[in-house]
Amino acid sequence: MVIRFRDYGKRLSDFEEEILVRCPQCERTAKVLTINSEQSSFSSIKRITCRHCSYTKQQSKDGKRKAAVLLWQNNYMAQRNSSYGILDHFFGLPLWLQSSCCGQVLWAYNEAHLNFLESYVQSRLQERLPDDTLGWHNGSLASRLPRWIKLTQDREKVLQKIQHLKQRL
Repeated sequence: MVIRFRDYGKRLSDFEEEILVRCPQCERTAKVLTINSEQSSFSSIKRITCRHCSYTKQQSKDGKRKAAVLLWQNNYMAQRNSSYGILDHFFGLPLWLQSSCCGQVLWAYNEAHLNFLESYVQSRLQERLPDDTLGWHNGSLASRLPRWIKLTQDREKVLQKIQHLKQRL
């Protein structure tokens, strides 16, 4: 059991280098990878590849605009139809690591994101540290987690679902 969790300001975008999604062709695990990571994550080009059926698709040149539209559609559809699931905001494909938990959807982009969630939920003490450039701010992933994940009464249920998602890797 992790006693202390220290929030070093990791953001959700820090986990976007590799996103596990459901392949649109064979319904197995595919990866959305960043091609040119030297640029900012919003302007970087993404490519989906499936090692099972060799499906490959690259994001178009106007991917930034499409990503914003897909993110909005993703949130809208998830609220309208809970069976639709959570989508990645680059290609609009369902995330591989998602499961219903406590009446909500627990999801993660990849194993590193899942480990981050696990260490947060397991800890008895969560500490926030100020950012070197921004100071105290509310942009870190830990500060943006939904309330139901943070509640101690649901801790065991959330940890069980995290272990279930780890088995899917």
